[in-house]
Formats: sequence, C-alpha cells, structure tokens
Amino acid sequence: MAISKQDTQALIDKIRSLPTDRIAEVEDFVDFLKMRMEQQATASKTKKPLVFPVVSVGKWPEGMSLHREDMYGDDGR
Repeated sequence: MAISKQDTQALIDKIRSLPTDRIAEVEDFVDFLKMRMEQQATASKTKKPLVFPVVSVGKWPEGMSLHREDMYGDDGR
C-alpha cells in the first residue's frame, strides 16, 4: 500500500499535535504493530503442513452402499 507524502505529513502533524504521553502511546502501538508483522512473517515461513493420521480399516465390503436410504431406510421421503 503506497502512502502519499501528503498523507504521511498529515499523520505526522496529527501525532505532533498530541500531548507527550499520547505520543508515547502512539509509539508503543507502532512498535506493537511492527512486532506482530514480524511474528506473522516468521510464522508463515516456519508453518509446517498439517499431517493427519491415516487409519486403515481394510477394504469396503462388496456391494456396500452409502446412500441414505440404504443406511437409514426411506420412511416415505
């Protein structure tokens, strides 16, 4: 996302207009945002793929149907 010089200057002017204690809060928040971005970048690089266990139950019985009607009956639906 590109920020224009006017937008940057407007943000700087807003920060300068704040009381000193609020400027410290803005600085803390900016530091927090930078830290979170770095953590997300690191996490996405080191994220391992999910490995799900595979349980073999053998072959399906010959002629087995998984249709709802065959498993539960039709009940006139």
